[in-house]
Amino acid sequence: MRNVFDLVRSLMPNGLRRSLTVGLTICSCLVISCGGREPSPAERSDTFCYNEPDGIASLDPATASYRSATWAGSHLFNGLVELDSALRIVPSVARSWSVDPSGVEWTFTLRTDVWFHRDPCFGPATTRRVTAHDVKYSIERICDAATKSTGLWAFRTTILGADAFHGQTRRGERGSIDGIRVVNDSVVTIRLTKPFAPFLAVLTMPYAWIVPHEAVRAYGANFGRHPVGTGPFKFHAWTQDVELLLQRNTQYFKVDSNGQRLPYLEHVRISFLRDPKNEFLEFTRGRLDMVTGVDGAFAATIFDASGALRPPYDTLVIRRAAAQSIEYYGILLDSSLPAAKASPFATSRLLRQALNYAIDRHRIVTYVLHGRGTPASHGVLPPGMPGFADSVRGYVYDPDRARQLMAEAGYPNGHGLPSVVLQLGNSERTAAVAEAVQEMWRSIGVRVELRMIDFPQHLAMVRAGDLTMWRTSWMGDYPDPENFLALFRTATIAPKGPNTTRISRHDLDALYEEALSPTRSLTERAALYHRMERIILDEAPWVFLYHDLVLRLMQRSVQGLSVDGSDRLILERVHKTRSM
Repeated sequence: MRNVFDLVRSLMPNGLRRSLTVGLTICSCLVISCGGREPSPAERSDTFCYNEPDGIASLDPATASYRSATWAGSHLFNGLVELDSALRIVPSVARSWSVDPSGVEWTFTLRTDVWFHRDPCFGPATTRRVTAHDVKYSIERICDAATKSTGLWAFRTTILGADAFHGQTRRGERGSIDGIRVVNDSVVTIRLTKPFAPFLAVLTMPYAWIVPHEAVRAYGANFGRHPVGTGPFKFHAWTQDVELLLQRNTQYFKVDSNGQRLPYLEHVRISFLRDPKNEFLEFTRGRLDMVTGVDGAFAATIFDASGALRPPYDTLVIRRAAAQSIEYYGILLDSSLPAAKASPFATSRLLRQALNYAIDRHRIVTYVLHGRGTPASHGVLPPGMPGFADSVRGYVYDPDRARQLMAEAGYPNGHGLPSVVLQLGNSERTAAVAEAVQEMWRSIGVRVELRMIDFPQHLAMVRAGDLTMWRTSWMGDYPDPENFLALFRTATIAPKGPNTTRISRHDLDALYEEALSPTRSLTERAALYHRMERIILDEAPWVFLYHDLVLRLMQRSVQGLSVDGSDRLILERVHKTRSM
């Protein structure tokens, strides 16, 4: 589970928030991109500057579990496959791939023109070509207990022999993952424990980026401070808490449509200003090319009441996209647990449906969130996620229907219904939403007590099954609907997995397994997931709230920068025009 939008949430100005609700409702596109032609050398400026207020602890892909690290790492590394600007899986270091009829053995054929960044760790040659052995090494490194990777989960139960290999390394034994076989320098096969259609999507994650064993051995624990990869930029210098400087990789394997080698930029400069006010001042001075939010102190000066940019700030550019995330309240369904044993919400589907019908999501997004999201009106999948369909109809605001369901459940106007505790993490934003929901539920006779605690403790209680009802969110780890529907599998019931409501239905499990076959098209898989969504909507283990927002504010000189719901920062095709 990831939450990478805290900075955007806290810094967006009120005027802009109001203007975004309509814009995001109307806009159904997944990606907003600026720039449409290849730049000429005379038009380019050579350095792209942005700030990371949260800092970066390490650039090792093995621990790239937070946004600032994945953003910087994406400039330095590549995997076998990647996402294009429309979030489709496309070749990267792998030229092509195939899967056998059983759906468990994947074969990847590598490009022969991919080289690691020049670095002394390679000896006199200073670099070498990437081979299939590097793919095997990189995945095994993630599964090695000594690495202590936060990405172990991505491969441990998916790749044949990965779990056994992890156990060996925990005991200090050497070995290899049986399911990964190097056929020759350009071909590697990966055998899975069972068919898993999203496997390619998993390989787009930072944990699948390819690293050289020479650099890991040479720099040891400092590899994260001296990274060596294959990406469009290479490590140049890092001054702790001041700046990170990356330099153009002149041997990068990608070219544009004119045959010009990428990237266009000569340098990427990342600063580490902690104060958002200072960050925005640097942006207005032209020393930063992009920010992901605006401090509230500047909002009235920069934006008018409609959210439009005031002069002279109207020379700036705003880009936004619906995030691949969902915010919701979970309801514990396992009545064998103490937290649900006396709760009528655990056993009454009608009550859970009533809670959903009683919420005016559009009002919350407009007046509480001030446009910082879109109502969750179409089930589990967020807009922008492959497989999303607005034909899956979720809950609308219908308080009369909510009262009818309350009566059918045996609690007319809430008579006889015990109050329920809704627990939240410590956040002004989530508290404001919860207070609005509390009032809406009170109008149908549901009494709710709000309780706030520190988020780490809150999350531990959610996973342990200690809460009747709670607030949380889910941000997709990769752009495949499976990553969201896995939250409703019996096999992933917490604490083993992310199914924290502990819903358990054979029909959901069967549909999930049926959709895992890689021989099915995305359309066929999506149809199965839509059937799951309709069952989930009827069962209502969640109270559906809203989907979040990705925002970028850029200098007008920045061209070629795309913004999508995955909140990536890809700079290999970005250029800056001097004429603007």
